[in-house]
Amino acid sequence: MMNKQTRRLSKIPEEVREEIGSYFVDRDPVINEGSRKLLKLEDNTADYVHSGLTPRWGDLDINQHVNNVKYIGWILESVPTSILESHELAGMTLEYRRECGRDSMLQSLSAVSDKSPDGSSEAGIECQHLLRMECGAEIVRCRTDWRPKRVQGLQNTKPL
Repeated sequence: MMNKQTRRLSKIPEEVREEIGSYFVDRDPVINEGSRKLLKLEDNTADYVHSGLTPRWGDLDINQHVNNVKYIGWILESVPTSILESHELAGMTLEYRRECGRDSMLQSLSAVSDKSPDGSSEAGIECQHLLRMECGAEIVRCRTDWRPKRVQGLQNTKPL
């Protein structure tokens, strides 16, 4: 439930909880590796920066805020072409920090780290991302996991 004044998530009031309680799933939440804390990416730790990103009219929802799917596109703008050509997106974790409006100017920052200590071609790649306004206000933190693209051969499957 979202608080209209603060625009942040808030606890569900007890009277609402009682009314909708029969629809709740009675099990523990799923917690996995993707729940690791997303670190803030800084200018000095970013390997790639894509600046000058601006929303277009079609990117806005009815409240004149940028649609969250557009954020993903902007995040992927700063992924190096070499990764896009040799790997495929295997996972993504997003942490939304604030809304973005139509007059915003944005930057997309990415830092790349190899998942394999020996740098083998079988290794996946992990990227940390930050989408922010050019004034520095954070919009989205993100982590992406990439696996090598596979080519189907007659004998076996091998990475590109």
